[in-house]
Amino acid sequence: MRVRARTALRPYYNYRLIDIALGEEVSGGLAVHLLETGSDVEPADDAAQRWAPSVAPGAAPAEAADHSESSGGHDAGAVPAAELDIDGTADEVLAWVGDDPQRAEDAIGLETAKDKPRQTLLKKLDKIAE
Repeated sequence: MRVRARTALRPYYNYRLIDIALGEEVSGGLAVHLLETGSDVEPADDAAQRWAPSVAPGAAPAEAADHSESSGGHDAGAVPAAELDIDGTADEVLAWVGDDPQRAEDAIGLETAKDKPRQTLLKKLDKIAE
């Protein structure tokens, strides 16, 4: 996932301040963080374009999953990236994906955008996405 800064930003991310210049593109977990926090950024790829905030602020993940299923599965393809911590453990990512091919595709997009994607995790995600 990639986003482009509309203004100069200095977010606190990963235990430090990050300087982001006007127009600079960032990817991966930092891009997700900027979207989650409502920073002044614009989508720079399809994954960022499809990103949507959590279903309900403070809702438990199970409630969010129930909401997606109750909408006839149509919104299930637009799974909010906010629920997935791509920087979490491989087990956490796989637990979020479950057996949902669309979630696997979303996770693959975020994982491959990282500087050092986890190849073993990508192989497991590819099997789910098939």
